[in-house]
Amino acid sequence: MSVVGIDLGFLNCYIAVARSGGIETIANEYSDRCTPACISLGSRTRAIGNAAKSQIVTNVRNTIHGFKKLHGRSFDDPIVQTERIRIPYELQKMPNGSAGIKVRYLEEERPFAIEQVTGMLLAKLKETSENALKKPVADCVISVSFTSVMSTLESYFPVYCSPSLSMGLSSKTPRGCLKP
Repeated sequence: MSVVGIDLGFLNCYIAVARSGGIETIANEYSDRCTPACISLGSRTRAIGNAAKSQIVTNVRNTIHGFKKLHGRSFDDPIVQTERIRIPYELQKMPNGSAGIKVRYLEEERPFAIEQVTGMLLAKLKETSENALKKPVADCVISVSFTSVMSTLESYFPVYCSPSLSMGLSSKTPRGCLKP
């Protein structure tokens, strides 16, 4: 039995598997051991990882990257308002007050919650690990770094509640840094 671990980084994600007494980092379909945390939505397509990163220049407004810092933050949060100026895609206030991303996908303007975007990325990482292992992945540990508020940590839990994948969450930040 193999244990799969996913490091969900700000710019890149890594997938590792513990087997045969060691840890092996899994390469993606581009033979790269890191997968960019980037999603590009087109009129009829959705690219994730390396394919999306190559579209940052040609599909600027619909290529989402650097979204991890928006997790668990309200649209009115000063950090979100500061980031709004810096990022090329449009942020939108979601019905629950959180920040969302507005892109053109399937020929219409659509808002996506940050959790939905993270879910797309995790689905791709799961697919990559299943292709490398040649068997379905049912359990994994996800590692995310936190230096902010507890609401950020709590915003990840709905993303990880997938019927096809049971996940554990590991924080790379000492518990003392998480504010209650």
